[in-house]
Amino acid sequence: MTVFCIAAGLLCLCYFFFLLLYTGFTSAFYLIWPAMGAGFLLLGRLFRIRFWQLLPGIIRCLLLGAVILGVFFFAAVEGMILRGALTVPEKGLDYVVVLGAHVRPEGPSRALRLRLERALTYARENPSSILIVSGGQGDNEPCTESSAMKNWLVSHGMEPERILEEDQSKNTRQNLAFSKKMIPEGASVGIVSSDFHICRALHLAETLGYDTVCGIPARGDLPTQPSNLLREFFAVVKDFWIS
Repeated sequence: MTVFCIAAGLLCLCYFFFLLLYTGFTSAFYLIWPAMGAGFLLLGRLFRIRFWQLLPGIIRCLLLGAVILGVFFFAAVEGMILRGALTVPEKGLDYVVVLGAHVRPEGPSRALRLRLERALTYARENPSSILIVSGGQGDNEPCTESSAMKNWLVSHGMEPERILEEDQSKNTRQNLAFSKKMIPEGASVGIVSSDFHICRALHLAETLGYDTVCGIPARGDLPTQPSNLLREFFAVVKDFWIS
């Protein structure tokens, strides 16, 4: 167990530094990795001094039970997330809401480009669908996410008249709530987002009163996928808890 904890701690720390090199410090959530690394290293130290054997039997049973329940709960939530990532979208949807992501001074981030590429592919395959690009301007962004998204789509051959902009939202719930106001009652709707995000997006859409809605998963960025899946675990638990 000592070796496992030390290896896990070093792996978490190495992944944190990799994220900094790969994307820069784009999310405060990245700090969970050095925190987890320190936690694992501390556990490794405690196991090394045989603290487990010093605990009363009832405490050991309770701790072990809590860990087992936590692992099963984590696996169940991640299973929901991964099932959403495998969603097969319906054809001929009336409207497609494209959820925004970070915009850099040079243009859409890689995560956002992957969403836009998926939206463009769907739009070309379904020429009657109208796209709604959704996202306001963050404090560290040069423009609204919606304008960057529309510019990218138009520059890649999308007809401007097929694109509507929602430029006030600051999070996923607002993306969907504000976009819903632009969609006629009874219209079928697809939601384009990163594959790991589809489960939560669909749940939020249902709580907001979307009638006919399905996910259109965009390919995730493989190097950042472990961090995305971990962050989405906490986000899904929060959204399902408060809804």
